[in-house]
Amino acid sequence: MMSERLVKPVPDRDTVGYWQALADGKLVTTHCHDCGHWTWPPRPICSGCHGENLSLDEVKGTGTVYSWVVVHRSTTPDMMKYAPYTLALVRLDEQADIYIPGRLISDKEVHRGMKVCVLPEKITDQLGDLAWTTAGLSA
Repeated sequence: MMSERLVKPVPDRDTVGYWQALADGKLVTTHCHDCGHWTWPPRPICSGCHGENLSLDEVKGTGTVYSWVVVHRSTTPDMMKYAPYTLALVRLDEQADIYIPGRLISDKEVHRGMKVCVLPEKITDQLGDLAWTTAGLSA
């Protein structure tokens, strides 16, 4: 099911695959084939070794909440219907220094270290958005 959105991401040459993967229900990010480092957001140079032997590879889509903020007044019309909502910074399980922000959808009290998994949302056939959820996971 596609979401009605007024505000949409604008992909560039480095992120078009990321947004497409979310539309397809997957989470990908830049992976270096020289040093093995994962980098987010997707970009053409590895943030570990500064190499260029990269590809967008799928990650498990699981992680832990590192930090969060509760948004009471959204600055975009699309997000007003969710307010108040939680915006979480999630540390991916693949690597200790990769953090990806997204809206957290959960009926549990948020805490640091809370296990979450990705919940991609299709905006169009080429664009997706990322949210995190605790559905189906144990604390």
